[in-house]
Amino acid sequence: MYRTISAFLFLTVVSGTVIVISTENWFIIWVGLELSTLALVPVLCSNFSPRNVEATIKYFLVQALSAALLLNGALIQAWLTGSWSVLEPLNNVSAICLSVALAFKLGLAPCHFWFPDVLQGLPFFQGLIIATWQKIAPLLILFFFGQLVISYLLIVASLISILVGGWGGLNQTQVRKILAFSSIGNMGWLIITSAYSVKAAILMLIIYLVINTAIFLLFDFLNISTLGHLNTTSQLSPTSIALVILLMLSLGGLPPLTGFILKFTSLYFLISNGFIAFSSIMIVGSLLSLFFYLRISFNTGLILFPQHIISITSWRNNAILSPLTTKVWLISILVVLSTLSIPLTLPLYIIT
Repeated sequence: MYRTISAFLFLTVVSGTVIVISTENWFIIWVGLELSTLALVPVLCSNFSPRNVEATIKYFLVQALSAALLLNGALIQAWLTGSWSVLEPLNNVSAICLSVALAFKLGLAPCHFWFPDVLQGLPFFQGLIIATWQKIAPLLILFFFGQLVISYLLIVASLISILVGGWGGLNQTQVRKILAFSSIGNMGWLIITSAYSVKAAILMLIIYLVINTAIFLLFDFLNISTLGHLNTTSQLSPTSIALVILLMLSLGGLPPLTGFILKFTSLYFLISNGFIAFSSIMIVGSLLSLFFYLRISFNTGLILFPQHIISITSWRNNAILSPLTTKVWLISILVVLSTLSIPLTLPLYIIT
């Protein structure tokens, strides 16, 4: 794909999200979401392999279904109230249609069935767009339009997502599927927290985007597709072992890494509001997901299998020095932000 066409498509994807964020009209919101989806489809199938095209078609069909549900809910709302404004109170039918549509877009359980398979069929960079950028607009719709946030349907879907995200990743060996189930669980944490504190949910969203972007870019840089490929990490450099372990532990929410703020913020606001039962279910789901985070960390660290000594220490014999690329610098900055939690704790005190 030509660079000019790629730049135009990426600009259109960004423009669609900006349109959704900046409008208060349901029809314009639908237009912005569709603009972002249609511009992303050629980017997803740029490799044009059978598996890549299959994942792109599945993504397009699911997004078309969610767009139809969203537009129907908005039409019912406009028919009953005579207004397309998002500030109008939602009726029950429109609330259900819009909630299900956004659940499909975010990959919330039980509407999550498409997300792991689509993410597995895409390269890491395209999967990064699906797992991060494409979720910003639906999440902000939920954050700022309180009629949807308070929907019990979404709260139940969030709790189910946390459990499904932890349970579904236990028997996976494909790294992208593990990251997909991790994303499903984190979406549940974000949405259930937004029902009680939008500011806390926005802070969690920023932390999630930083950590997830660092992990996708690092795995793409190291060319790690399965758990078996983690054994080759040490042949690239010993630093990459530490980076993978720190990022996975941060995503798991272990203190004092940045990901701990994500879990701590959510539990703080839920327990402060007296929702002990919800918090207990979320902790159980987090413990389930922590198992496959630790599995990746152990597979990365325990790499001393019987092999030739030259292959183990090949990084030592590389005497050719070359300047670091922009991608390496970006990964380095994101890794620092993903694992150093002290500077990111300041917004937490502002919120509380």
